[in-house]
Amino acid sequence: MNSKIYEFAVIGAGLTGSAAAKYLSKKYSDVVLIGPGEPVNKQNHDGIYGSHYDEGRITRVSDSYYGWSYLADKSIKNYDDIQNESGIKFYSEVGTLSIGTQEYYNELITTYSKVPFDYTNHDDFNLNENFSKFNFPGNSKFIFEQNNAGHVSPRKLVNAQKQIFINNKGDYVDDYVISIKKSSNTFNIKTKTNLDIKSNKILICAGGFTNFTNLLKNDLPTKIRGRTIVLGEVKPKLIDELKKYPSFIHKPEQTNNNREYTYCLPAITYPNGKTYIKIGGSKHYEDINSYQMAIDWFKGKINSKEIEAVKNELNLIYNSDTFNNYHTDTCVTTWTKTIYPIIDEIENNLYVSVGGNGSAAKSSDYIGYISANYFAEHDWDTNLNRDLFTLASNII
Repeated sequence: MNSKIYEFAVIGAGLTGSAAAKYLSKKYSDVVLIGPGEPVNKQNHDGIYGSHYDEGRITRVSDSYYGWSYLADKSIKNYDDIQNESGIKFYSEVGTLSIGTQEYYNELITTYSKVPFDYTNHDDFNLNENFSKFNFPGNSKFIFEQNNAGHVSPRKLVNAQKQIFINNKGDYVDDYVISIKKSSNTFNIKTKTNLDIKSNKILICAGGFTNFTNLLKNDLPTKIRGRTIVLGEVKPKLIDELKKYPSFIHKPEQTNNNREYTYCLPAITYPNGKTYIKIGGSKHYEDINSYQMAIDWFKGKINSKEIEAVKNELNLIYNSDTFNNYHTDTCVTTWTKTIYPIIDEIENNLYVSVGGNGSAAKSSDYIGYISANYFAEHDWDTNLNRDLFTLASNII
């Protein structure tokens, strides 16, 4: 590997990086993807973590923001192809319910006028009859997307993208980068296990760890938030029914400060064989400011302010006798000023695609696509406002 000079190196093999590398490998023969796989034991791991070590992320087209709705729509349309090409199933089309205030409903309808999708709403769908285990405030307005919505396994989606990349003869390096240096016009990439990899161009998709690993001369203007999710272990007698429930996003009235904005997945069976309903969101999070703090957060060493709030929401929407017990897990989200990823060239031939803003898993395939096109050819999808994705527009 030492003698070869790749044309394209993608650093970060998570949701965006694996998708970008896949798209590059469809056009080019000299692409390397560098990024660690999931650690066998998070507690004994001192390297980079990914936030895709999970089985449930909501997918749907409806959104308060046009750009995210567009990115989701383009990605969801590719799910079947990704599953077929990779042989890995990651998508469950159980539908998604977006429910809450009139204002939230109006935002979704405004976006619908720009990115159409199939839905029913509170006027023509009886929520109580169809999903009697849900308990939402009586005045809630909602959009229910039964088609092209539900949930994805981010873990399996990453594996699917990587499998297609490898099938396309891309080189995958299961390691993480500790330094990047430039000599003449070539980047010298050194990994944790002392591999030296050379490339003419680099695309960094390192998510929440981008600013913590000395990959860049200057930090990106992003904010890293530590988030906690609660997993309610579903009682066996309810599993079959609750697996058929939709995912939901709930934005309740804020006049009662006891209620939280949350997202929730239906019953999903995890690798340990147990079936959980997962909930997350809320206004509580931890600011993550360093590499060590990020490591400690992923290991659960930092007290979370979120657990009680989201657990309370779970037990308000589902009756508490639904669950045998509760489990918590942690991840980080990466936020930008424009609420869209920074996809830009930050120095000659060094590019970034960073900033999922808590919305990227479902849309990662198309984020990878536009990132790869901009990286390789400076081409851009004109349906998206380029200014929202630039470094300059995101400087805080």
